[in-house]
Amino acid sequence: MIKAVIFDFDGVIVDSEPLHLRAFQRIVETLGLKLSPTDYYLRYLACDDKSFFKRFLEDNGQQYTEREIARLVKEKGICFEEMIGEDIRIFPGIVEFLETIRGRFHVAIGSGALTGEINLILRHKGLSEFFGFVIGADDTENPKPSPEVYLKCLERFRRDYDGTITAAQCVVFEDSPHGVLAAKRAGMRCVGISNSCSGDELGLADRVTESFSEIIDDFPEMF
Repeated sequence: MIKAVIFDFDGVIVDSEPLHLRAFQRIVETLGLKLSPTDYYLRYLACDDKSFFKRFLEDNGQQYTEREIARLVKEKGICFEEMIGEDIRIFPGIVEFLETIRGRFHVAIGSGALTGEINLILRHKGLSEFFGFVIGADDTENPKPSPEVYLKCLERFRRDYDGTITAAQCVVFEDSPHGVLAAKRAGMRCVGISNSCSGDELGLADRVTESFSEIIDDFPEMF
């Protein structure tokens, strides 16, 4: 029996990936480097800010210190927050899906984005009421495909709501291959949402769909 639902954020609930891309591009340009949309979506999509800068600099043959990474993360966060006023699209069907599951399951967000950024967008879009809590990149040590973010969600569900809940009773909604792998490594069921990647790239998921509207009548019976 499904008891809890966990959503990745960027690329699942809101279409904020283009803003993250533009913010990253602005920061790496100050280093004399370029980031193409193709590279971002193929190589860095599931990275949190810290792991993005480390991997990107390594890929470009650049050395760095932890202090330098912290500075870049801070600058990117400031840049991203300045962009929040720009229109961020909510993916079709998500609000209706959240309304349908409200009160029936424990609901949370487990994301590689910073918790403050997530909460800012949730408030901006009027979505905060749907989620019991948010676990973000600043709450974990290891980015996806590590299962850490989802295991921390499970710990929080057990602490705050139901001490008997198991990983197998959780469903994760993800839009990236690394995110799907993280969910499966956590022992959870996973639905891949092909907003950012093709269905084939999300093949490890238990089910792949193009939108929440396609599954709103089948959830959670499809498991």
